[in-house]
Amino acid sequence: MGQCKALIFDLDGTLINSLPYHILSFKDLLLEHGIRVDDASLLRLIGMPTEQILRDLRKKHRFRENIADLREERRYHYFKFLGRRNIVFPGVKKALTSLRLTYKLAIATGSSEVVFVHSTDKDFQEMFDAVVTINDVRHGKPHPDQLLLAARRLRIRPEDCAYIGDSTYDGVAAKAAGMRFIGSATGYTSKRELERHGAITVIRSMAELQKAKL
Repeated sequence: MGQCKALIFDLDGTLINSLPYHILSFKDLLLEHGIRVDDASLLRLIGMPTEQILRDLRKKHRFRENIADLREERRYHYFKFLGRRNIVFPGVKKALTSLRLTYKLAIATGSSEVVFVHSTDKDFQEMFDAVVTINDVRHGKPHPDQLLLAARRLRIRPEDCAYIGDSTYDGVAAKAAGMRFIGSATGYTSKRELERHGAITVIRSMAELQKAKL
């Protein structure tokens, strides 16, 4: 690993507290189609792109609805539950303002561009030198495509990047991309699980990232 020159972030559960609204949106969507899904089943899938989550749920519950149509419906439910709430975790903007003085910053999120824009404000969005959403790649996490594209857009070698995320899928993607992985215990994944998936350290807030040895 070379000197860390760039920080690439997951979005949901890492920088913004959106996971509860994503969980609610999946449950509400499927309930409209007569299917009840428990939180535990969804938590095992959160971190992957919506389309893949729906495909996995279809295998288990055997519904016939079109995945593309369900994905659009799911966004509606997410926007409904989210409303106009500010869901950026406390201290994140302050930490990013400091970190961008030293590192290039990017986002690699399994969310779509429209969900990213709807979930954050313009000041937040403008803190990043590059943003890669699921719309930009063929394969989302745990594949490394998004992370590698973010590094290319930053013009930084993958080995000089650190990826910060809250799920095991983030750890798998970081390893496949040849990046160091920093786990964030701000989502639903335990510190132990993040370490099992390659986290060199696990932070509990973005403020701790400023003190981490990268």
